[in-house]
Amino acid sequence: MNFSKKDVLLDQLAACHNDLSWFPTFLDSVQGLTAEQAGWRSDCSSHSIWQLTGHLTYWNEKWLSYFTGKETFITIGNNNDSTFEIKEEMNEENWKSAVDKLDAAFLEFRKVIADSPESKLDTHIPNYPDECPWWAAISNLCTHNAYHIGQIVLMRKQQGWTNK
Repeated sequence: MNFSKKDVLLDQLAACHNDLSWFPTFLDSVQGLTAEQAGWRSDCSSHSIWQLTGHLTYWNEKWLSYFTGKETFITIGNNNDSTFEIKEEMNEENWKSAVDKLDAAFLEFRKVIADSPESKLDTHIPNYPDECPWWAAISNLCTHNAYHIGQIVLMRKQQGWTNK
């Protein structure tokens, strides 16, 4: 069976989003968490689940914006702490909204990839400093998602916040 780059990327995005495979999905990893739990940090140098959710939302939305041409790639530089900031009041409604926002970003990215021609994935990202095709950047984004989802799962386990 032959799989296209598009098939692989859609599978990676689904595995991070809501299609349980080798590791818990984002939606599974945050299921049943309260705002208080999502905002918990072991110390000031660590990130909370809420912060990780916001960080993932930022990067998924940013790369989706680049891919759709709504924004032109600019040098990212250091991954500064601003992508981890929680700007709203930490309550149940805002926590649900944060989860819904990343859920929507995953859904939109999957739709856009599915609707794009396979050939676009082989084109290089405009203004990217190296010759990087879209498929490579999106695959790396999925790895980034999986990494932070793993942090969320580990934090839940360490705190005894099971969701089953």
